[in-house]
Order: sequence, then structure tokens, then C-alpha cells
Amino acid sequence: MAEKEFKFQEKRELGTIINDSFEFLKEEIQPVSKLVLRYVFPFILMYGGLQVYVQMKILNTVDFSNPDKLLANIGPFYLNIMLSSLFAVFVQSLLVATYYTYIEAYVRKGKGNFTFEDISDSLFSNSLQALGANFLLYFMVLVGIIMCFLPGIYLANTLSPVVMVLLFERKGIAHAFNRTWKLVHTGWWQTFALNLLALVIIYASGFLVTLPAGMVTGGSPSLGAGGTDGAENVSLLYWVLIGLSTIVSSLLVLIPYTFLAFQYFNLRERTEPSSPANRD
Repeated sequence: MAEKEFKFQEKRELGTIINDSFEFLKEEIQPVSKLVLRYVFPFILMYGGLQVYVQMKILNTVDFSNPDKLLANIGPFYLNIMLSSLFAVFVQSLLVATYYTYIEAYVRKGKGNFTFEDISDSLFSNSLQALGANFLLYFMVLVGIIMCFLPGIYLANTLSPVVMVLLFERKGIAHAFNRTWKLVHTGWWQTFALNLLALVIIYASGFLVTLPAGMVTGGSPSLGAGGTDGAENVSLLYWVLIGLSTIVSSLLVLIPYTFLAFQYFNLRERTEPSSPANRD
């Protein structure tokens, strides 16, 4: 059966975006997997190990049954969470830059008309841009959540395609945020539905991976060793599955990235119908 070439620059309804996203991933899984394994997967493994380390650290230092001890260790608790979150932003920035560099080449040159070397040439620059945009978005959303939970959700959804805009239009980070804000407001609820579906898929997959650990530990890590506290008393299976769940969830973010790539072009086509001059 002949391979299908996808035309990104089209108006699409919600169901079509979802269907075409999964079809695109199915068609392109081999070259995308090679790219991710070459450039990103070692960092994803490191992130999985870091998540295990952070949870071990928290289990050894924080006693949720003792309010006084909990307050005494609240600083290190939040520091560990913050460091883990920042490294997650780094890993996801590298992943999205790699993936969107591939999509950009696919859109501009056509399926099969580019090589890994074409992608490698711009990958470092794209990764730095994605990292800057994602760190800025992370702190904006964090402030929104601290102020009130709903503003954080609003900002996260409204600015979710910002890296796609930044890497495809190449007009700077200020333009990317302003452009994303305007585009998403023409289809905010559709974008929200796509992001929500992606979150459900990612967290459901992570839950299924860690489900055996919950069975072993009775739903609590401390119960895995006869009810005693401390990471050293938790079964090895629990920590292996926690690390595996982190790796799987990190890779599955390719799904929302694909949703947002198709949504970007969908919103652009709805506000600025294609002409030979703006089809890139």
C-alpha cells in the first residue's frame, strides 16, 4: 500500500485533526523514532532516573503523617519538585524541537525529500529557541496557577502551540507569543479539547504502566515493605515502573505536539486562507 503524504495547510474539524494526527504518527513513526532515539532518548532516560531519585528523596525526608516534620522539610520538598520540573521542561523542549524540525522539513520539502542531515543542521538552534519559549511559558503558567488555578489553565491552553509558531514562522519569540495568542483565540475551545484529550491519553497510559506497582504496594510505596517508611524499603519493581511510566509519558507527548501542529495550520487557514505566497 502506498504511503500517504499529509497536507498540513488545511482547514480541519476537531475529529479530522485527531484522526489525521494519529495517521501521521503511524506513517512517520519510523523516521521520527530514529530521530528521537538519536537526539532525545538519552535525556528521557535521565529524566526517568531523576523522577525516581526525587520520589526516593521525598519518601526519605518527608513524613506526611507528621505535620511538624512536614513543615520542617517543605523547602527541600519543593526544591526537588522544582528541579525535576525544570529538567522536564528541558527534555520536552529538546523533544518538541526535534519533532517540529522534522515536521517543518516535511511541510516545506515534502515527504521523503529531506534527510536527517537537513534536520541536524537546524536542530541546535531550534532547541535553544524551544527551550527559551518553554521556560517562559512554564513560568507564566506557574504564576497563573499560583494566582489562581484557572488563569494557569487558560495560559497553558492559549499559548500551547507557541513553539510550533516560533519554529515555523521564525520571527522571534515576541512575535510567536503574540501570534499564538491571536490564533488560538479563534479556536480556543477546540484547542482546549485537543489538549485535554492528549492529557487523558498520557495520564491513562502512565497509570496503566504503574498499575502493577500499585498492586504490589497496595497503593502506597511505604506499604511495599511491610508498612515501614523509607525508599529503601520499597520494592524494586515499584521504582522500575515509576521510571518506565515517566519515559512512556515523555514519549507520548508527541501526540499533543502532533495535535497542535495540525491545529496551528487549521487556525491559520481559517484566519488567513492559503495563497501561493503564504503556503511556505
